[in-house]
Amino acid sequence: MQGIPTVLITVEAEESAQARPPRALSPKGYVPGHSLGRPRDEALQKRIVMDALGLLLLEPRPGEVVSREYS
Repeated sequence: MQGIPTVLITVEAEESAQARPPRALSPKGYVPGHSLGRPRDEALQKRIVMDALGLLLLEPRPGEVVSREYS
């Protein structure tokens, strides 16, 4: 509402979609508490954060959650 772009990283895609965030990324197969992947895997965590930030370049699509596979 203040014009500040936001993006959500979530492991609960269906529940998050109901809240209609403007942009959301859901890493497939991840669990609560580990939405950025394995601890100490900085390269993977950085990749997930960069993908989420990349969504800021897109127009808001409230309720749409982008799912991506990371390994």
